[in-house]
This record gives sequence, C-alpha cells and structure tokens, in this order.
Amino acid sequence: MADLQEVYARTEAGVAEIKARALDLTRGQRNLLIVIDGKNALGSFAKMAGCAPEQMGDVLLPLIEHGLIARVAGRSNWAPEQNSPAGGRPSPSTYAGAQVLIALAERVFEKHAGPVVLKLEKAAGSGGDLLAAAESAAKLAKLTIDESKAQEFLVEARRLISG
Repeated sequence: MADLQEVYARTEAGVAEIKARALDLTRGQRNLLIVIDGKNALGSFAKMAGCAPEQMGDVLLPLIEHGLIARVAGRSNWAPEQNSPAGGRPSPSTYAGAQVLIALAERVFEKHAGPVVLKLEKAAGSGGDLLAAAESAAKLAKLTIDESKAQEFLVEARRLISG
C-alpha cells in the first residue's frame, strides 16, 4: 500500500502525457495524473482516482514507473546524506529510479515496507548504485519480512533497473 501522506508531483513527462495521451493508462491513473499537484497528500486524491485509499498503490505505481510523477522531496521522509551529489540532492535519474523501487517495495511488502523504503531512500540520497541498494534491501527483507516476497522484489527491481 502506498503511503497516503506522501506528496507527489507531475514530472515534465507527466505534463507531456496529459497532452499527448500516448500511454495506455487506466481512467484512474489518468485522473490521478491530472489532479496530482505537488502540494496535497496522495490520500486526498483517492476519490478522484476512482479507487479506495488502500488501492492507491496500484494506481500510483505505473505512473512512477513511466516517470510521469515523482515524490516531492521536501514533503517526504527522504533525508539526503551530507556527501551526496548536487548540493545534497541525488541526481534526477537516481532519485526517479529510487522512487520506482520504493513504489515497488510498498506494493510487494505492503505494511512491512518501512525498513526497505528507508534503505532505498538512503541510497537515493547518497547518489548510490540502485542495483546495490535493491540487493541490500532484498537481503534485509529476506531476514525481517518474508523470503519469497524478498525474492519477488529483487527479481522485479532488477527488471526495472535494467530497463
């Protein structure tokens, strides 16, 4: 399940998709893409996306995977490390990739995703290697959550990272 307190905003690709309608998005996904504003918490858009709050992750994940929306860094629990690139912020590609992995972790591990998400956020904040972060997060999940879900997460994370 997605964290309904997080704030997301459209990316340039998201703005372009609203105009072009090039992707095969569901009505809920398109509605969420249109109304998401970078100011209000994700949970406030559930009704407009046409789903129950606990289903927001299913609507949200494809938008993140396509790079149409991204979590607003100043409005989340993400805290960059001191030695990260670009004055304390991850590179846009590292940050976007981490967002996709975070959404995947939230979907796979549901209410138990917290520790895995923190590990992935730390990697994004340090500009670290996403594959190494995904593997490390999967090891943590294997030990603390569920071995089969950890394997599922790692297989899908590798697929997403490799393109």
